Amino acid sequence: MGTGLVVYEEERGFAGNYHLAFEVPNNLVDAAQAWLSERVTLLADQDGVMRFGPSGHWNTTNLYFDDPAGNIPELIARHDRNTEQSGPFTARHLLNVSEVGFVVSHVPDAVAQLQQQYGLSPFNGQSETFTAVGGHDGMLIVVPSGRGWFPVQRPAIIAPIRLSFNNAGQSDQVVLSV
Repeated sequence: MGTGLVVYEEERGFAGNYHLAFEVPNNLVDAAQAWLSERVTLLADQDGVMRFGPSGHWNTTNLYFDDPAGNIPELIARHDRNTEQSGPFTARHLLNVSEVGFVVSHVPDAVAQLQQQYGLSPFNGQSETFTAVGGHDGMLIVVPSGRGWFPVQRPAIIAPIRLSFNNAGQSDQVVLSV
């Protein structure tokens, strides 16, 4: 997570979807929403809400959409970070990969393994069905197979992920799969 390159590689026979969140400057949320809405349809929850937050615990504003492959990307503004930039909003304002969805069979075991092997700690609590691991500068969203991805409740499916990250000055390459 953080700055980097995202590469999707087709896996024949995989019928699931991935979740990624890209951080945007927190002062350009309105402009980011307008820019995104010109390109895709924003996803809504069951009440028709398409823009979420800022919320108390997370202090983020979130916009979700489908990509052409059926993945669920998100633009996220983290209001606790100093990310202000001048507009108008363009693709260059996508600051980093803020979140990567990680679907597992058992969330507590996966979180314990991430903690033990990489020193990644839960962010904002943990549960059997959802635990964010990492921090505002990048996190894994650990959920069990079958849990619905917000806001559309499309079931999460276990999928291989190769992730390289810098953790406490060490470069780690992790192949996340279950």
